[in-house]
Amino acid sequence: MHFNEKDEKVFERLDDYLLNIYIIDSSEETDHRLNIGLDFVKRMIAELSQKRCYDITGNESYDVNVLLKEIIEVPIDSKQNFLADFDPLLYKKPEEFYNYFNLLTKDLSWEDLCSIAESFKWINNGFQSFFANHFDKLLHLASKIYYELDVSEEQDNFASITAADNEEDDDWVEDYEQDSLTEKMVLSFEELGEWDFDDKIVNEFNNSTTNNKIETNELDKETLVSFVKFINVVKELIKYRKLGYNIINKLYELSRQKKLEDFYSNEEFSKMLDLIMEHDRACCFYYYHGTQCLEDAQTIMEEGLGMMRENLRSTSYCEFTKDQVILYERGLGNQIGQDAIVIIEVPKNDNGEELNVVMPLDDQSKIHFAPSGLQGYTKPSYIVLPENIVGYVDKKNKQIVFNHKYRNYEEKVANNNKMHI
Repeated sequence: MHFNEKDEKVFERLDDYLLNIYIIDSSEETDHRLNIGLDFVKRMIAELSQKRCYDITGNESYDVNVLLKEIIEVPIDSKQNFLADFDPLLYKKPEEFYNYFNLLTKDLSWEDLCSIAESFKWINNGFQSFFANHFDKLLHLASKIYYELDVSEEQDNFASITAADNEEDDDWVEDYEQDSLTEKMVLSFEELGEWDFDDKIVNEFNNSTTNNKIETNELDKETLVSFVKFINVVKELIKYRKLGYNIINKLYELSRQKKLEDFYSNEEFSKMLDLIMEHDRACCFYYYHGTQCLEDAQTIMEEGLGMMRENLRSTSYCEFTKDQVILYERGLGNQIGQDAIVIIEVPKNDNGEELNVVMPLDDQSKIHFAPSGLQGYTKPSYIVLPENIVGYVDKKNKQIVFNHKYRNYEEKVANNNKMHI
């Protein structure tokens, strides 16, 4: 099989093209590239099948119903398994799919909705595991087929030159260094057009190098058919996987909406949250630092925020909205910021520039340090003093805790008193 220049370029970028199997929000361009990659591999399989007289039509495919049940594993041992009756075949029926989740989530709390989203995310990752199991094997297979089918002049030339390099009877070879030898051999080949070797020797050498490069037993009929089947269902499975992610996103969005409704329905908490976040941005910025538990937030407020880096942005976010304070959580298990958010004030100078509130931490200072995210687990080198910490938002109990060490504490307390008059 002679591969043209376009084929060679496709082969060179085949891994890039096939990586689009993993892309969730694919574009028209990425879909096009995936089609090119899959069609190229399938064409090579058809060519090799014809060469070996395999009876492969190219239309072989998995039974998608059976495959879905194998890919989609529904958890059965969770304490509150909302998805115990989930049917993998719902992926083939989008309208029924959405109706199933609409009924399931109709009267659930935001916590339960979030739990369902996490569980279904795990279920939907069955597609990812299936793709991962086949992806590297498909690239490996494609590479083997390509080099077996490639009968280009370059391949023939390479084999002939390498055969000459291994010929021990050429005495003149010993008179040259290896670099000079290579240069001389290439030059000689171009000048003579071909090497005068016994055909049997050349054929034996070509066969030996081919067998070393390509383990032909990996390209038997059964293997080729299995990858034809994979190629013929991969785009359909990608479609189902995207449908699953749409459901996951909707579950998370519904959970966020209900969470906000839940928090804002507590009028006292909502007003106090407005109060602690209230500030003049012309005079200062507010930074928000999520902690791993309420105890950490209380300690930070009393002792200061210990930091590994001098940059406050390495551990906090600037100017959250009210919704962001309530919804913010990250880290393994989303524990950071789940229960508490510390609020830090950073004053500005007359030019509107932030003043530095991050100070070097004295080696003799004793501070309880609760590292999170990128902060690491060694002793902190910097600190934001309590006088710059406004307080924290207790999301677990829907309370606001003001810091009596905060430099504008009395002003905050006065405003709080006015609100309750």
